[in-house]
Amino acid sequence: MVDHKNKIAIIVGAGAVENAWNPILQIFNPMMQGGVDSDTANCIFARMIYLLRVYSDLSDEKSVENLKNQIGIVQDLKILISELIQVSQTAGILKPRKEFKGIFTKFILADKNNLFGLVSTNWDTVIDKYADELVKKFYVDLDSITCFHIHGSIDDPHHLYLPSEISREKYRSTEDNDKHGYNHYATLKFLKEAHQIILYGLSLDPLDAELSQILNSAFTTSTNLREVVVINPDFKKVRNRIKSLLFPKTHLTVKCFHPQNLENEV
Repeated sequence: MVDHKNKIAIIVGAGAVENAWNPILQIFNPMMQGGVDSDTANCIFARMIYLLRVYSDLSDEKSVENLKNQIGIVQDLKILISELIQVSQTAGILKPRKEFKGIFTKFILADKNNLFGLVSTNWDTVIDKYADELVKKFYVDLDSITCFHIHGSIDDPHHLYLPSEISREKYRSTEDNDKHGYNHYATLKFLKEAHQIILYGLSLDPLDAELSQILNSAFTTSTNLREVVVINPDFKKVRNRIKSLLFPKTHLTVKCFHPQNLENEV
């Protein structure tokens, strides 16, 4: 039997959450005596990962010791990040942007025949929990929305995925690499089944080449995908990045909306 239901994947990034970077800046600003924004924080994270890669490629005694120390620093940081995100989330400092309810209602809940799931690049669980609340009001028989945390989540601090990391790294155990690899495989499989992919609050940062590759693979090999929807204030930049990832499937539709004007395509 042919499945005529519309399958939708909605991918959300930090832009979907108010104050998403506050817990991270709360860590780095005192350390750096202020002046740290999200871009600077990403540079700090990327340098940490660079050091892990360098030390893991060297076998001398000093490098082995440096690797051990750097792994400890990064793991402690992941735990601290998770704790501060959880505190901010519980206190309501981290919360969905006001327009998310309208986006979710218009693109997801408008048709009860839609099948849908969520991919989050965020460590927090703000959007998935709020989406659950919306879904349960609309579908009384649905327990929870499917959510893939492609960069890990605060529910498992040791497996947070820092900016510029990829699914296989020398400094990780085989078990950890396999866990990350399976998560990415499952996410790609899910995206390839979608007829429509919606990106909200996601800039497709150049630091995250692996996410771009996952999207490129989903866009270019899926036989289901009909259109990509971008919902972002900086929609022009994101649209250009999406088009580069769609190539050579230039016939696929890319629709763009400003988050505060969902009625008019831009």
